[in-house]
Amino acid sequence: MLEWLLRLAFVRRRLVLLAALGLLAVSLLLVSKVSFDANIVRLLPRTGPAVSSFDTYLRHFGTFDHIYVLFEVPPGNRTSDVEEFVDRYVEQLRKAPEIVSVDAELFDEVKDWNYLFDRELLLLGSDQVPAALARFDPANMGAELARSRSLLTVSSPEVKAYVQQDPLGLLSLLRDRLGRGRALVDFDPTQKGYVSRDGRSRLVMAKPVRPPFDTAFCKRLFERLARVEAAARSAPAEADLEAGLPTPVTVQVAGGYRLALEAERVIRRELIVNSLSSLAGLLLLVLIAFRSLWVVLYGAVPLVLAALFTLGVNGLAGPLSPVASGSAGMLFGLGVDGVVLLYLRYLEERANGFGAQDALGRSAGTAGSVMLAYTTTAGTFFALMVVDFPSLHDLGLIVGLGILACCVLLLVLLPAMVGFTPARQVRPLQTAWLGRFVERRGRAILAVSVVLTLVLGVAATRLRLNTSLEKLQAHTQGTDLEQEVADRFALPREVVIALGEGPQLDDLLSSAHRLAAAVERELPSLVVASPDTVLPPESEQARRSEQLAQARFDTARVSADLEREAGAAGFRPGIFQPFLQRLPRMLDPSTRLTYQGLVEHGLGTLLSRYVISGPQGYIVAVYLYPKTPGDLDRLAALGAGTAPSFHLTGLPFVNRELAARFMPQFARGMALGVLIVALLVYVVFRNVRDTLLAFLPTVVGFVWSAGLLALFGVELDLFSLFAAMTFIGIATDYAIYVIYRHSIEGTRPMRAVLTATGAGVLLACGTTLIGFGSLINSSYGPLRSFGVTAITTIATCLVAALLTLPALLQETRRS
Repeated sequence: MLEWLLRLAFVRRRLVLLAALGLLAVSLLLVSKVSFDANIVRLLPRTGPAVSSFDTYLRHFGTFDHIYVLFEVPPGNRTSDVEEFVDRYVEQLRKAPEIVSVDAELFDEVKDWNYLFDRELLLLGSDQVPAALARFDPANMGAELARSRSLLTVSSPEVKAYVQQDPLGLLSLLRDRLGRGRALVDFDPTQKGYVSRDGRSRLVMAKPVRPPFDTAFCKRLFERLARVEAAARSAPAEADLEAGLPTPVTVQVAGGYRLALEAERVIRRELIVNSLSSLAGLLLLVLIAFRSLWVVLYGAVPLVLAALFTLGVNGLAGPLSPVASGSAGMLFGLGVDGVVLLYLRYLEERANGFGAQDALGRSAGTAGSVMLAYTTTAGTFFALMVVDFPSLHDLGLIVGLGILACCVLLLVLLPAMVGFTPARQVRPLQTAWLGRFVERRGRAILAVSVVLTLVLGVAATRLRLNTSLEKLQAHTQGTDLEQEVADRFALPREVVIALGEGPQLDDLLSSAHRLAAAVERELPSLVVASPDTVLPPESEQARRSEQLAQARFDTARVSADLEREAGAAGFRPGIFQPFLQRLPRMLDPSTRLTYQGLVEHGLGTLLSRYVISGPQGYIVAVYLYPKTPGDLDRLAALGAGTAPSFHLTGLPFVNRELAARFMPQFARGMALGVLIVALLVYVVFRNVRDTLLAFLPTVVGFVWSAGLLALFGVELDLFSLFAAMTFIGIATDYAIYVIYRHSIEGTRPMRAVLTATGAGVLLACGTTLIGFGSLINSSYGPLRSFGVTAITTIATCLVAALLTLPALLQETRRS
């Protein structure tokens, strides 16, 4: 059948090339519509409670669907110096059609703080309520008023408003409680906006109208942000003009939208750079080996067509993950093997005096071994699809389909192009030196191979594995800025999150309260941030109301006492009228805090870190900050005992889950890869002995590679470990080429086999190394690690296939 196909493609070469041009046009159209997804969620497995909850947390509570605008002034300045500029920026940002809401400061016109101030006693902890109620005693009012008066030494309208609203320092108690739980971003009532502790940075948060990882929308959004900044800078403040030179201020944007846009650009750039550098490198190697531009053309056409077609087809299913940036380089390195070996066989037959068509027909045996090699390699890549990692699933699908496409295109395009190119004598590549070396040093080769396997096998036990999720995260300027923003403003990251979901909000709030109380009681050194700080459950609000009712406050008497003590402290009459007006509501035991009330009064941003209205009702989060690995076990036990409906997640638990699931996943993928390759090899060889021998270079090469990586201190991540499964098919290919010429096409002396085949295998391996070597310069860490592992493993397997395997076959035949 293969002989018929090769002859037919040669005869119908015009039709074949016309079909190739049509395929190229379709592929280019599909590639133009490809987009890339940098969402970290796509790096995670699809199953597992910790990972599933982490996925939910990132989608509903994470920073992905917000932008964080960071205003920064030089040392020696403060953000208050550029306040008018920030106000103009925020004003323009609120008008942007791409933005649905802006949170620029705690006390803005959007937030009705009176709703919260009227109920602040309900937010205090049980240990704080007695201290708060004691401040309404006339004997204690003087001391609190003196503290409030000391704040007025700072000339600021915000400070004055703060003192008028809170002369007894009740808000300071609330601030202490919120601060201990890290409930807000730099909560300081005396500052305008969210300002860092050094006063040099201010943060503005905004929520766009669409979710991130929509590249077209991200581009429009950042174009809008550029116009907003330009408009704000085009109208300098009067204070700036009076001072002569305005205070320089830099504006940077962090968050998921920037990460998506940067990652899209990086992935697209690396896809082009990796593909072109890989293709250019391997074609240059082919040119040097054959000294013919026609051979370069033979290799380039099927490889480029296969890569474009595969990328375009996979893009139809949706945005591609970051691994797509390295897929073309891998495909080129793997696909050119067949071109080299099939063309070498064609040259061999031409040298024997056969015409072009007959030489192609007589190359059917090599075409069969090439097809088998392609299929085994594709099979091991397809085996990645059973591993519970979407990125590896994408890699397996893209490269696996690409190799199969390359196989089909090679078998029809090479005969067609040979028919159009001028006939010229090209000297076949041979490696007679390799055949002589193995023939003379067979036993020494086997002895050295055994020693190396034992020594490097022992060294391999020291190979370091890092199964944490952080190793899979892409790093760009946006991720560095987001880390900086998180550090400066205490944004939640790398914490343990207890996540609960259900239709009844109060049931979730009660469970969250029990968990937080248990952690504070059993692990007092841990920081806990729970919904209690913003929205306590009904049962806890009822307890505060009962304490308030038992105090039996008379609002008229409290008002009179405060006016009298304020006068004695030197305050003018009526200064605390805002506080006195809300005093009846504050001391009313029947008042309650509700989710709807907080949202309606513009305080949803305070609540959104803890409570989200989801598709199944509500999602509630409790944040826990463990200090030691042992705390994770205790938190798991406390969670199971107090809030069994909540799932603990966050990077610590995700990493634990990944580490626990690594070995079963790896064993399943490895077993499937070996099974696929073994079945395919056996179907062709129909011999158990030759099938087992085909795996010998793979096993030996893997042991050598692991030992070398360990000796050089290389740390492997999950991506490179699972992707190593694909080397089973790649490494087995080299053994197939040797065994096929030695046994299947008729028994030949090993010296003759290596003289004819060794050059092709060496050249094929060189092109593969170039293809995978392009990954070493990738800015995406997992691909870079994969490149290092690939080069080491492929090189060791090549040595085993061209030295150890032939020596074994030769010595066993002699004996």
